[in-house]
Amino acid sequence: MAKKRIIIATLLGLLFGLFCAYGTESSMPGVFSTGILASIVYNRVLIGFFIGIADSIKISPIIRGAKIGAIIGLAIAIPSGWQGGTILLAFSIIYGILIDVITSRIVQGSSQ
Repeated sequence: MAKKRIIIATLLGLLFGLFCAYGTESSMPGVFSTGILASIVYNRVLIGFFIGIADSIKISPIIRGAKIGAIIGLAIAIPSGWQGGTILLAFSIIYGILIDVITSRIVQGSSQ
């Protein structure tokens, strides 16, 4: 397990989490509490961390990222209701794919 991969993936999760929380707040100002926005960021950081430690799973980064994003995204999607949960789960999958593909390319490119 490479520390560099874990750090990069977790930082990407933080970046995407902040972006997602900002987008949520700007699209519906004042609707969501600070706690909910913080849980969105936390969820994306968890996705990044688990993608970082999943380098030993030898499948495509797209499939691996989608699966990890979906599994971890369920924790925030289920209590959010049908419409909100579907959107959060979809973005969890998208961010999981992005985090895994970007991290895999950075780590693979630096080891050559």
